[in-house]
Amino acid sequence: MASVMDKIKAKTAELKIQQNEMKAELEIPYISQMDYNEFGIVENELKSQLINCEKKVVYHANQMSKNVMELSKVFSEAQKILSNHAGGTFKKWFEELGFKKDFVYMCLKRNDLFLEIADDKVFQIPERAIKTISKIKDKIKLEEVKEIICSDKPTERAKEKENWLSGNPTTEIEDIEIVESDSDKIRELEKKLSEYYRKIKDIEFQLSILKNKKN
Repeated sequence: MASVMDKIKAKTAELKIQQNEMKAELEIPYISQMDYNEFGIVENELKSQLINCEKKVVYHANQMSKNVMELSKVFSEAQKILSNHAGGTFKKWFEELGFKKDFVYMCLKRNDLFLEIADDKVFQIPERAIKTISKIKDKIKLEEVKEIICSDKPTERAKEKENWLSGNPTTEIEDIEIVESDSDKIRELEKKLSEYYRKIKDIEFQLSILKNKKN
């Protein structure tokens, strides 16, 4: 049996490997897809600093999605093992490990979707998208589910599909009469909508990080 010192050495070696992998990945040239001019940021030095932060955010977000994927598989496995045990044994089990119910059941929903469509993007899209997709996936074709998950804006696409299924294709955003010939007004509204989507994604990402910290 390995001694405590052996375990410490093994863990230290593992952490070094992870640090080296992170360093190697962060050294790979990164091309930003963000137009910083839209934010009024034109200074090259400031842009460079923000792009470096952007690169780190993308890296850690990818690592987080990998962790969520592995946790989702483990929770699903444990749930099956404990399925014949009465009295909420599964809930007691994951709470004893320090996990919250909302996080665990969101992981289970992600894993169920992954088993259906076999696409890792299931573990990257926002929770709101997962919740909506889980409500409507039995009412639409599998190809439509894949289309939503692989879209650039899965939360919005899922909500649009839910509204369509309910027979109410209108959105909750203010009712605005758009004149097709007024191209300037259309572009202005499209820009505002894009800004709203970006803000929502930022909030969802920050919320996800905070929830994971709690666990």
